[in-house]
Amino acid sequence: MIENMILLSESAAAQTPMQDWQIIKTILLLGSIAAAIGGIAALIAKIVKAVKKIIDYFVCLRKDVDTLVKHDGEQYKAILRLTVMNENMPLSERISAGKQYIELDGNGDVRHYYETQLKPYDHIERKEE
Repeated sequence: MIENMILLSESAAAQTPMQDWQIIKTILLLGSIAAAIGGIAALIAKIVKAVKKIIDYFVCLRKDVDTLVKHDGEQYKAILRLTVMNENMPLSERISAGKQYIELDGNGDVRHYYETQLKPYDHIERKEE
């Protein structure tokens, strides 16, 4: 074992300054590569964080749009309901609003009122739109 240590020390002493410089260059190159990899990893982490933030924003925006669409549909049905029930509106407007209300699955008192208002006109042929 001692002989192996002596051989190692002799081979290390036998290295020329050119070989030492080559080792230093290799170490510096490996350090540069490690630093570049670290920089690229940090850049990717920042990009991923930004993309996640954008995705979260769009998810929130989608929820808001869905809520607005739901409320819009409810408001439209309410306007149709008011149109059907308002006796001051022209009959053609009330009939049109009633058809649309029923197509939107409107039921209850408004549908019953609409259908009773149409009963006197059942004997007349109506044009389908």
